Amino acid sequence: MAVEINKLNGMVDGAYDNVKETFPVSVTGAGTVSSVNGRNVRIVGVGTAFLSAAQIGDFVWFKGNDELREIESICDDETLTLKFPLDVTATGDTYAIVPKHGYSNVSWGVDSVAAADINGISYEAGMSRSIGNSKPNGQGGGKRIAPILIDSTVNGNIVFVTAE
Repeated sequence: MAVEINKLNGMVDGAYDNVKETFPVSVTGAGTVSSVNGRNVRIVGVGTAFLSAAQIGDFVWFKGNDELREIESICDDETLTLKFPLDVTATGDTYAIVPKHGYSNVSWGVDSVAAADINGISYEAGMSRSIGNSKPNGQGGGKRIAPILIDSTVNGNIVFVTAE
């Protein structure tokens, strides 16, 4: 059960072997988080350290409901605002920070053993997909894509990811 990431010349590839994790790989956050005011964009933490652990543009992975949301602002160590609301209210959830990245193209493929879930969608064994802009940054491309959530634990298989 592991994630192996290799970086070379601006390209990144990884193998997600029987894990539930994001690409890029997340960093587990200290404490717990809850959404407030019913709109689910203001996040309040208990025992968190948002100022040192996150940046505007990073994503938060709310592990209780597997939602990924971009950080719009950080007020202090215990309060941040999301760019878009959560679909489900968070209450004392564990979370992780997914650092912002510059990838404009991401591809993934499921091994030939069994299906895996990518962003909550089941991909059959041997299936693959690419998302992003086909032009490299500096040549009309470069629009940053959101992180993806990979769950290869259901069938204990491997998902391969490449990005640039």
